Amino acid sequence: MRGLHAEDWPMARKAACLPKGTRISDYVTLGVLTATVPGDLIDAVLSDTGKQSQRYRQLPARLVVYYGAT
Repeated sequence: MRGLHAEDWPMARKAACLPKGTRISDYVTLGVLTATVPGDLIDAVLSDTGKQSQRYRQLPARLVVYYGAT
């Protein structure tokens, strides 16, 4: 059985568009981001760049990254 690959699918003939008056932020939520971008990855990037939380606060660095992405 062959696997599915992107190159096996035809290109869309019409560009995808949002309904008039709709913003992409109406569809992208914090839940979508946390499901797509694992917290461990964000923590690793924050650690590698020296930007991790120095102490625990009400708004940890990981949540600031998610907030900035939304």
